[in-house]
Amino acid sequence: MTKLVSFSPRADLSRMQRDFDSLFSNFFPTSGTDSETSEAVSWHPKIDVVETKDAFELAIDVPGVEKDAIQINVHEGVLSISGERIARQVQDDDNVIRFERQTGRFYRSFTLPNKIDDKKIVAQHENGVLTMRVPKLEESKPRKIMIK
Repeated sequence: MTKLVSFSPRADLSRMQRDFDSLFSNFFPTSGTDSETSEAVSWHPKIDVVETKDAFELAIDVPGVEKDAIQINVHEGVLSISGERIARQVQDDDNVIRFERQTGRFYRSFTLPNKIDDKKIVAQHENGVLTMRVPKLEESKPRKIMIK
């Protein structure tokens, strides 16, 4: 009997991406330095990047990070996002059972394609998620050519 298996390249690529991320996170720990400030970096927030026909849309998980503690910069084609999550203060008589949430400074940077309009980037911070919209230049958007 022949068994049909549905082919899903998107699911296969997602699984492979997770495997690579897991592999590299074991070899390269999330601590390091922020190249702009040379400060120690404690953690890296998870980021989703989606390309639409009009823009690149980013969603960055930053729960517990105040809006005023986040800096976003664009310089020479590089988008940099940094900030800090402050650790909870415990009293001497508190009994700490477990601390799992990463705290301290974070830093992420991305090289932007030449086809973006960096003057129209917008960011919003809501419910622990920083969302950004990086619009494409009008001339770089695909357009349909009519045949005569």
